[in-house]
Parts: sequence; structure tokens; C-alpha cells
Amino acid sequence: MNPLLANRDERGITLLVLGFAGLLFVGIIANLVFELVQARNHVVTQKTTSARMLVKVLEEQAVDSVFAVDLAMQTTIKAVQMVPRGPADRERLVNELLDSSIDNLPFIRAIWLLDADGKMIHDSQKLPGSYNLSDRAYFRIHRDHPEHGMHIEGPVISKLGVPFISFSRRINRPDGSFGGVIVAALEPTYLRRFYDSVKVGRDGMVALVRTDGVLMLRMPVANMAEGKRLTFFPDFRASPSPPEAGSYTADSSIDHIRRRYFYQRVSGRPLVVVVGLGEEELLADWYSMARAYIAVSLAFLAALAGLSYMALRELHKRYGLNQALHNSDDALKAAQQLALIGSWRLDLVSRSGQWSQQMYRLLGLPAADQPPPLNVFLQQIHPGDRHLVESAVRHGMNWTGELRSNPALGPQRYFHSRSTGVHDAAGNVTALMGTLQDITERRQSDEKLELAARVFACTRDGIVVTDAASTIVAVNAAFERITQYSEADVLGRNIRMLRSNVHDSDFYRQLWDTIARDGHWRGEIWTRRKNGEVFPEWLTVSAVSSPEHGTAGYVGVFTDLSDITEANEQLQFMVNHDPLTRLPNRSLLNDRLGQAIEAAHQGQRMIAVLLLNIDRLQRVNDSIGHDAGDQLLREMAQRLLLRLHPGDTLARIGSDEFVLVLSHVDDNDDINAVAQHMLDTVAAPCQLLGHEVVVTASVGIALFPLDGVTANDLIRNADTALSHVKNSGRNSFRYFTSEMNTRALHWMALEHRLRSALGRAEFSLFYQPQVRLADQRVCGTEALIRWRSAELGMISPAEFIPLAEDSGLIVEIGEWVIRTACAQNKAWQDAGLRALPVAVNVSAHQITAGTLPAIVTSALLDSGMQARFLAIELTESVLMQEAELAMAQIAELRGMGVAVALDDFGTGYSSLSYLSRFALDKLKIDQSFVRNITADAKSAAIAKATIALAHGLGITVVAEGVETREQRDYLDGAGCDEVQGYFFSRPVAAEEFVALLEADGGKSD
Repeated sequence: MNPLLANRDERGITLLVLGFAGLLFVGIIANLVFELVQARNHVVTQKTTSARMLVKVLEEQAVDSVFAVDLAMQTTIKAVQMVPRGPADRERLVNELLDSSIDNLPFIRAIWLLDADGKMIHDSQKLPGSYNLSDRAYFRIHRDHPEHGMHIEGPVISKLGVPFISFSRRINRPDGSFGGVIVAALEPTYLRRFYDSVKVGRDGMVALVRTDGVLMLRMPVANMAEGKRLTFFPDFRASPSPPEAGSYTADSSIDHIRRRYFYQRVSGRPLVVVVGLGEEELLADWYSMARAYIAVSLAFLAALAGLSYMALRELHKRYGLNQALHNSDDALKAAQQLALIGSWRLDLVSRSGQWSQQMYRLLGLPAADQPPPLNVFLQQIHPGDRHLVESAVRHGMNWTGELRSNPALGPQRYFHSRSTGVHDAAGNVTALMGTLQDITERRQSDEKLELAARVFACTRDGIVVTDAASTIVAVNAAFERITQYSEADVLGRNIRMLRSNVHDSDFYRQLWDTIARDGHWRGEIWTRRKNGEVFPEWLTVSAVSSPEHGTAGYVGVFTDLSDITEANEQLQFMVNHDPLTRLPNRSLLNDRLGQAIEAAHQGQRMIAVLLLNIDRLQRVNDSIGHDAGDQLLREMAQRLLLRLHPGDTLARIGSDEFVLVLSHVDDNDDINAVAQHMLDTVAAPCQLLGHEVVVTASVGIALFPLDGVTANDLIRNADTALSHVKNSGRNSFRYFTSEMNTRALHWMALEHRLRSALGRAEFSLFYQPQVRLADQRVCGTEALIRWRSAELGMISPAEFIPLAEDSGLIVEIGEWVIRTACAQNKAWQDAGLRALPVAVNVSAHQITAGTLPAIVTSALLDSGMQARFLAIELTESVLMQEAELAMAQIAELRGMGVAVALDDFGTGYSSLSYLSRFALDKLKIDQSFVRNITADAKSAAIAKATIALAHGLGITVVAEGVETREQRDYLDGAGCDEVQGYFFSRPVAAEEFVALLEADGGKSD
């Protein structure tokens, strides 16, 4: 024992050592507590700041998304209200508007428009059927509360069972009354993907909540809770209202996890973005740090205790030293446990070794006196990493790196491993020793930081971050793409470098005042690119601050509005102009004509409206192609524009119709000159795809105030005048008269009644017998339609047949005629009358439809009549216009056994080539030749030539309109086969025809 110590009082030395050790102990503990408290505050502050920035970014994303939807809905409403009222144009334009909005907003699944009754009138998805959504809450809210702005509701289940979040706005008519609702359906999957990309830890969650506490969307998904009010969310509508942003701690009623919730109210919207962090994960870094601090402190305390113990054992010899070593070993084990570090040693010769207790814990193995063999350790390691361990052991080398746990044995964990060789006296490596540390939590934290960096780099919106002095410290790739400035160009420079000359200093002063007051600013601003170009952007600037440190900097997120602005301008032009000729369309024409009428009314002046129609444009389309027709329309538009006077308007309102508004005319001579010039301009030859084409035009003219005082009246009356020009030969112009209007009203009334005539059973068939000249007996009959209107009485076929042709009703009426004639003829045969063929006239529309053989087949099957007792009569014009289609159907009919006759021969093209091409059974000479056959040598010659031609082709000849004995005898002498006309009988009703047939010996044998 040291002599000095021997001379001292053992008790005093013990107290001295213990007192000194106690002071050090208190100091270390105090320092440990102080450091842990400071570290905890720092971790909480850091996590809180990160969470607040995250919830702020999510709130800005929500604001931008909602604003984009609202802007799209308002733009669509305005654009739709400007769409012309013509049903074809309106449907196409509205569909283009909805498609454009969907293309610009990929997160919107669908947009639909409801009328004032809740009926869906337009739908971007073009769903089949019709839907009435007047029972939806958003429809009732907009209908009953005109002042209500954009309404957000969801999640909502559609009629088809699809969930969505709805954004809706009221549509007002021009008088302010309720006109319907526009609804945009936001795809929840879009927000779910975005929220799912935000990694907030194992127990974290991201949610979008209404201000009344109703959960709209949550990640991780909680379908059973979405749409319900949850008590652990505050009621943001309560009074006093909670702050715009804040945090609170609560237990979730969904998964019963206690979290720290950070929220941010969405500016101007009844929405709140909430981010929740699990309390355990929130302090995970602090726990790791605390364990490390405690481990180090315990190590110091253990060392202190050891030294104190050693000093005391100097009085008690070797026992104190052994006890100190034992305490030191325990402290080391505790430190390893707290720091998740295990130590090991492996003898390369005997393959035996040592493991610390922490090694067993890290690998999930039960503790043992002897460490497991190397192959057991390797089984705990990822198969792809085992070669690293094997190589280090095989070569006895120093090694440092990362190892992964075996995923087949549980959740993936990551370890940092370090080994070093132990050398003998000769310098040979005889053993390896090293450590194994669990770094899973640190790696996960690194991955979160990496993900945040990727989001920053990959978002399509430009992001710029500045410090408190507005010096740029970071920009993303979208910023470089939009502004054309590289990161190196802007880092360290003031944000003022991006200012344009569009805004004055007051604008920027108010912007920064708003940020200082509210913490954020958003709006449209014009910015300068690197090449000097200025462009519009939607900018959101937010201050990054905390109560402890104040404003630390600013984050700006902006979207380039250049494409949207250009698209809106183009859309505005498309709404008001014809896309082919670039001329004003009907909508813009009505507006300009209305202005011209108002000015003319005030100045007591006359206005002329000239409606020009290109005659037979369809022939150009059919012969050369629609491209040539489009080129012709553009050429005519340019020709007419060259002669346009200031103040006049030229518009295209139909496929082949142009309207010229003359705002300054003195008398009809001026109008006549303009109209004749228009006709001459159109009639000039035009080169179309290598073909020289000459077309004509027809012009109808209406005058203000003589023929109307509104735009619609003038255009309608000009159209009436145009119809008269067409009916009288085309290639001319005509002024509107009151008689034209009366005639037009008559035709309208007639068409209206014609559409319901079939349903009211007002049609009937009359039958005119056809007589064989060889034996003067009835050999067939022609079925002729008659119409007796309940209001107008008997209507002439010459009047209603052309109307049926123009309106397209002739197809339906023609089918009725075929079916009725077949049924009647079969009924006569069943009644015992002599079986005769019945002839039915067929129009060009029935041939164009391509369904004539199918209709005939169906009529024959339904009636039970044989095909040989039916004949189909076609005119020459049908064969000329639809030659190939007619030829195919004629061949199919004749293959069935149905006879085919060519009616009114000689009045049309009378092409001999068509007689040879078409397989015909009969040829009917028109009554215009028969009428003068005994007095006019030319008519007689034509009749004889026709009979000879037909007989030469093996075709039976029938003469129509025979009214005198002389005509019959002449035709008989000329070799005509059959005749029909008033000389034998007028067309008669079915029951009269029975009597006529019985008088002719019509009973079957």
C-alpha cells in the first residue's frame, strides 16, 4: 500500500473519494438531463417544422387543384353559354369544351351539365341512357341558394356505383334565373396516389377533412370512415374558430393510435388538410439519441464508479479492482444494448468465437454460452450479401459495409458491419473481431429525405425557395424548364431578378404586405423568362416560419398559364367562327346583326340580309371528294371577302350557306348590284384538285325593317326567299314577300301533320288496274298512296310526296306502302280473286337507305304472298343518282322473284347504257308522251322507238296516262304490251277494285 495513504485515515480517504465521485456523478447526470431535454426539444421542433411545411405543401396542392377545377368549371359555363343554339353545332362544340377541360385536368374523371330540372344534358363520358340528378344535395343547394358559390361534396357514390368527390357550380341564365348545375367529378385515386407518396411513417396518416369534421379522404385508406364525422377531428366551424393552422394530440377512433396531428385550413374552401404522426415515431430519433447519450453517460459513470472503486480497493487490495472491472463490463454491455451495437470475435483457426448479448438480440437468436456456427449467422443474412462475409472470413481481411437481414425470416432490417484482423507475434491474422449495428431507422429517415428531394425535383410546378432576405437558395427542374434559367444562374441572387415590367411597385408592395400579414399570397402574376419573354403564371408564396425563430424564408410554387391563356383565346375564336372558312358563325352573326339593327333603327336606315347557297355542292363532294368541297367553300369565302365593304359582315351558317349583312344601303339598286356580283363571283371557274369546276349560287334577300325587326326574322325570311329561288331554277336572287311566308307556314303545318299521319292511320292505298292489250283484260295493278288529313281533308300526292322526300319520312311511309300492298293483294288471293301482281313505287331515299330487299322480304313473309306477285317501280333519277347501290338491290330483288319496272321513262336522263346495265322486267312510257301521241309526231316517234328498244332488250312495255280510245288503239298498233289510265279506270279504293276485278272475270279458276 502507498505510504502516503497508509498515513491517512482510511475513512477520510473513503469519504474524499466518494465525495469527489459524487460531485462528478451529479455533474454527469445534470449534463445528461440537460442534453436530453435540449435534444428532445430540438427533435420535436424539427419534426414539427417538417410536418408544418408538409401540411402547407399539401394545402397549396389542394388549393391549386380546387382552383383549377373551379376555373375550368367557370370557363366551361361561359363558353357553353356562348355556344350557338343550333343542335348539331351545339352538341359538337359542348363536347369539344368538355373534352378540352378533361385533357387539361387529368385528375378530373368527368364533367357533366344538368339543366334546371336536374336532367343530365351533357356528359364528357357520353354515358348511355339519360339521368336525372335532381335528388343530389349539390343540385338542391345550387337551386335553392343562388348566392352559394362552388360546392364541394364527397365522397359521393354515382348512379353507376363509382365513388368520387364532386365540385359543382350554379349556372345562371342571362336573366339571372336558375339554369342548371355544372359538376366536375374528381378522381379519389388521384389524391390517394399523391397522399400515398407522402411518407409519414408506419403510424402516420394524411387526410382531407371538411371543416365540419367529416373525413373525405384518408391514407392509409379507411373506407368505412370516409364520409363520416370523426370526433377526434376538431369542428372548424365552431365559435371561436380554431386558427388557420395548428396542431393537437388525440387518439384515432379508426386505428386507436395516438398521434400528433398537424392541420392547415384550405384557403377559401371548406376543407382542412391533416397530417398525423405517431407519437412513438415522432420521438423515435430522440429515443435513439437518448439511448446513445445514456449509454455514453453510463459509460462515464461506470468508469467513474470503477475508478472510485479502484481507489477504494487500494484500501481493500485486489477485490476492489476486480469489482471495478466487473462493473465496467456490465456498463459496456448496457451501452451496446442502447446503441444497438453488438460485438463479436472469431478465431480463424478453431472457428470458435465470442458474441455479446446484443448480437443475439440484433439477430433474433436465443442467448447461448457459445456463439452459433458461422453458417447459422449466414442464414440470418440476406442471400445476396453472404458472399461479403464469407470473403472477409476466408481472407482474414479488414472490412466495412452494410448487410441486410434475411427477408424470409421477418421484416427487412439493415446493419452496419465492421471487422478488423487480430495479428499474432509473426504478423499473421489469427482472428477477426468487429461490431454489428442496427441502422434500419437511420436508413428509413434517409429514404424519407430522398423521397422529399425527388418530389421537389419531379413536380411539374415550378418551385423556388428563398431565405428571409429573398435570396434564392433552391429551385427545382420545373423552375429551370419554365423560366429557362439554370440553377447556377439564380442561386444567390434576389428573387427580384424575375420581375417583369407588367406590374408596378405598388403591386409588389401589396404582395409582400399580404405575406407579412397572412403568411401567404396567391394570384396571377407576370414573370420574365431568361430570353426576356414575359408570361403569366399562377403563383403561391408562403412564408416558412416558426414561433421560436420567426420567418426563416419563403417558398414559391407556380404554374405556367401560357398554354391555358392561349387555349382560351383559341377556344373563344372557335366558339364564334367557322373552323373551315374562319368566317363568323351563326352566333357571332346574330350578335353583329343585332348591333347593326340597333344602329339602323337609331339612324332610320335600311339593312339587307343576303343568304347565299352554293347550288348542288353535294355533287362536288360526291364526284371529286369532300376535300374538294372544303376547298371550294374556302375559295368562295375568300372571293366574297375581297368585295366586303367596311361595316358589312360575311358569315357561314351552314354547310353550303353564307350570309352577307349590308349595313349601309340606299336603295334596291345597290342590293341588286351586290347580289348579282355575288352570283358572278361564285360562278367564276375554280380549280379543285386538278379539276376545273363551275358552280352557281342562289340568293334570298330580306330587308330591315320591311321584312323583320330581329336577326332571327331576317335570316328566316331570307331563307324562305332562297327556297323559292331553288324551286324556280336556282342561279338567281329573289326578295322575300309576304306570300312566301304564307306558303312557308302552309308547308310547315303540312309537314307537322304529315309526321303524325301514319300513327293516326290517315294514309290509304288506291289501286289503278293495268290492262294487257292483247286480250283487254286486267293483268296487274299499281298501288298509289292517298292522304286524307283530319284537319286539312284530302291532300294531293303531288303536294305531300315531295314534302315526305325532303323530310326523310318517305322511307317510313314507303315501307308502310309495301307492307300494306302485299297484305291487300294476299287478302284478295285468299278471297278467291284472280292472282295479279301489284306494283309499288320506290323513292331514291329508300334505295339510299340500302334496306329495300330486307323490307320486301319481311313484307312477303308477314303477308304470305309469293314474290312473283310484287313489282317495284323505280324512276330514272334513282338509277342515275345511286347507280351501284340500286344495281345491287335490283339484282337481289329479282333473285327473290320480284319484278322491277323503270317508271316515267323519257322524262329524266334516258340513258341507254343504264337500260343495258340494269336487269329490268318492265319499262313504263311517261304520260307526257302518251297525252299527245295521236297529234304530235315527235311524241309518237318517241313512243314507237321506246317500244322497239324495250322489246329488243326483252322488256315488257307499259304506257301510262291512257285516257282515250284513240290513244289505246295507237299503242296497240305500235306493239305496246300493257296500258293504264283513266280510259280504263281511275285509281280506286280496295273494295272498288274488287268489284272492278270481278267484272273483268277476276275470280280464280
